[in-house]
Amino acid sequence: MKDATKRIQWLESMRELNKAKKVKKPKLISMKIDPDLLEAFKLKCEIEKRPYTTRIKELMQEYLEKGQ
Repeated sequence: MKDATKRIQWLESMRELNKAKKVKKPKLISMKIDPDLLEAFKLKCEIEKRPYTTRIKELMQEYLEKGQ
């Protein structure tokens, strides 16, 4: 029973920590993209062994930093 109590206390502590951090969840978006463009982009990312969604996020970040 003591183990269960410790686990519950630990879980509650973690929940409080996460609330304090105000962790933002990634936002799901939807966009229309030309199918040929998307396929070419996915293929290039596959060749580079990189997830295409990660590359999109990197490109967005690079764009924002470039403007500074």
